[in-house]
Amino acid sequence: MPHRLGIVAGLLAATALAADPAPREIGDQVAGRLFANLMTTLQEKIASGGPEAAIAYCRLEALPLTAQVAEEFPQVKNVRRTALRVRNSANVPDATDRSVLEEWLAAWNPSAPPQPVMKEFTSADGTKELRYYRPVPVMATCLACHGSGDEIPGNVRAALQRDYPQDEAVDFREGDLRGAIVVTFDAE
Repeated sequence: MPHRLGIVAGLLAATALAADPAPREIGDQVAGRLFANLMTTLQEKIASGGPEAAIAYCRLEALPLTAQVAEEFPQVKNVRRTALRVRNSANVPDATDRSVLEEWLAAWNPSAPPQPVMKEFTSADGTKELRYYRPVPVMATCLACHGSGDEIPGNVRAALQRDYPQDEAVDFREGDLRGAIVVTFDAE
């Protein structure tokens, strides 16, 4: 399993990007670090305490870890995760997020995931941002909490219902599009 994670992380990190290299390169570094940190810790939690420990980790520590990675890069305004089907309401996509995710989903091919993309965004107050989006695929490790049917054990389903009563992030298969890591920069 760690070998497969390394391959996926390597493929994502090696993705070639065009145009303005500075934000794209930084976005790739930030997203790569966040993805690696989250997956490494999730695998450790699952190994030591099972999927229920991973649920507790995600609920209590994933958002602070995401913010911590953002703080390591002073050029970055914000780092977050989003998806079309969320578990945590803090990760609900806005219209720009949704358009990127829906475009990826329509053309999704697990053997050839889409390239990260850059999008400009203007907030209601007129503030302009540049957003870097990197796709996040579902890995085999994820299925203990994000799969379907008997892939999710009863005790894990109970913990998900308790901690995330509005959970939409189930019924995935390995290779599906899970969501995106979004790295935001002030537009200059």
